[in-house]
Amino acid sequence: MRWLPLLPALLLPFAAAAQDLPRGQLVNKVVVQADASESYALYLPKAYRADRQWPILYVFDARSNGPGAAQRFLAGAERYGYIVASSNNSASDGPMEPNIKSLRAMWPDTHARFAIDDRRVYAAGFSGTVRFACNMALAAPGTIQGIVAAGAGFPFETRPTRDTPFLYYGTVGDRDFNYYEVLDLADEMTGLGLPHRVEVFAGPHDWMSEELATRALGWLELQAMKKGLRAKETALIQALWTDDLARAKALEATDLPEAHRLYTGMSDDYRGLVDAEALNDLAVQLSRISASEAFKKERKLRQDREARDKEYLAAAPKAMNTPVLAQAILDLHIQELKKQKDSADPAESLAAKRLLNALLGQTTFYLPRMFTEQGNHDRAIFVLSIGAEILPDSPDIWFEIAAAHARKGSKKKALESLRKAVEKGFSDLPRLEGEAAFAGLRQDKGYRELAAEIAKKAAAPAG
Repeated sequence: MRWLPLLPALLLPFAAAAQDLPRGQLVNKVVVQADASESYALYLPKAYRADRQWPILYVFDARSNGPGAAQRFLAGAERYGYIVASSNNSASDGPMEPNIKSLRAMWPDTHARFAIDDRRVYAAGFSGTVRFACNMALAAPGTIQGIVAAGAGFPFETRPTRDTPFLYYGTVGDRDFNYYEVLDLADEMTGLGLPHRVEVFAGPHDWMSEELATRALGWLELQAMKKGLRAKETALIQALWTDDLARAKALEATDLPEAHRLYTGMSDDYRGLVDAEALNDLAVQLSRISASEAFKKERKLRQDREARDKEYLAAAPKAMNTPVLAQAILDLHIQELKKQKDSADPAESLAAKRLLNALLGQTTFYLPRMFTEQGNHDRAIFVLSIGAEILPDSPDIWFEIAAAHARKGSKKKALESLRKAVEKGFSDLPRLEGEAAFAGLRQDKGYRELAAEIAKKAAAPAG
């Protein structure tokens, strides 16, 4: 991937100005001049002009939703002066080639159209596209300055080192199945002395909010000022410091370990940007929290809980490999976890939700897809049935079970499972008609009756 730094030299033949593209509003689709199959959503700040260079954020959504992914970065892009180019062709959970192709298309196209500061090129991704962005940044050191990561860390086969050539701003939901991975990465980067920030929000595996996305770009501005990549701006530094300090103080009342982590990050992030007295006050606050019995107790509880949950996750694959469904459900402690998620203890409830979400991700998406590709439909049905034990009222899971039975050739069981999906509320007729697994059932009376029932539901007025 050493091609990335060389791309600007190839841009002269394109010479397409940005004058016809609007400022201050999101353009959902800009077609790449050299490849009409590629496009991206675009945001230019209102103040954009071609006589100065601008930082750019390349965004890679997991499901090719360029405008949706870009939307959360617009407030920060306007506030801090970023160009945003968000691919309409990126994807997660598969080969990296579509994302490589997308970046190779967007890079020269945006460089031909806009005045870009190549010292300040950043990437943002969600889930698998985070790992892609990290790979790109590692393949061409210095080309991608930093990564805004939603719900994932480094590529599975790669760990950070002291020479990691990019900044990492990570966000993760407190119910995300990748929660432990992202928090472990933060600890690892702290140990290596690498600039990073990790924010936890209330939610599942998802993109960060607009507020967090804006905060991410603000943090990148801090790092750019520290590196001399942009002029130091006292008012901006003070605003970011005040915001971080207020959040850290608020966390002291609700989550001492998180407050401690934020204060620790601030002591690194603002060194050289705020006066020594402010940093000394921060050090005193950190020492006070570190010495408190409340912090020690909460940290120990959290460490013990995390160790227990990681042990569970490590043992789960073996439990899912048993040939007997009832035994797998028992070994996975699904009923206990379902009770635990309703616990009056918020931390225990969240822990159970994270574990159940991890099981759901494996049993309703990753494993069924793998077994289907292998032609092992029995195992696909098996793991989907574990998912149905966790969420018995999910129409989508029963739909997938029906499709797996259909692929196996079990028409009766396929129709029984499809009937359950409809009873649970399935009403997506285009999805039903577009599912190739049901091709052999289209003329079956039972299938036609279910299709008619779904069509009737879809046509019924809401409410």
